[in-house]
Amino acid sequence: MAVKARETLESKQISITTLGILMVVVVGYTFLYNQYANTLEDYRLKTIVGVISLIVMMGGFLISLRYITTAYEMVITHDRLTIDRKIFFWKKTVLEVRLDDIKKILPSEEAKKVDGQMRNFTLTNMDGKRKYVIQHDEQGKICCAKIQCTSKFIEILKKMVKI
Repeated sequence: MAVKARETLESKQISITTLGILMVVVVGYTFLYNQYANTLEDYRLKTIVGVISLIVMMGGFLISLRYITTAYEMVITHDRLTIDRKIFFWKKTVLEVRLDDIKKILPSEEAKKVDGQMRNFTLTNMDGKRKYVIQHDEQGKICCAKIQCTSKFIEILKKMVKI
């Protein structure tokens, strides 16, 4: 299978504003926890509250890290479009569509609701990468996949699909 086009969509570096908001939330959460923990006299209850607080903070950190490090790799071969999601060193194929099954490729603003599943493979707004909706046939239903890519990649996809 010869690769006709390949594109990688990686999230941008975290902005200073987002980092500042994240720091305010962490400091505020720590301050509120400290105020609440100082009012408790039972050490077992203090320990339980501390462990729960730590789990909440770690969970929030891991979730934010997941969204910061997500990348999508899109590959067009002679007969299919494949999208792989990469988080750190984990790589998983999240969409594999035969080019013959693709019905429409539209800008996301023009897309309408369909009866099948809608999947989103986009990140934040990026310069030079618009969002498109690919409508494809999957087990008799019209499903959608929202992708974000350059106009060059979408033109190659349209040529391969013959739309």
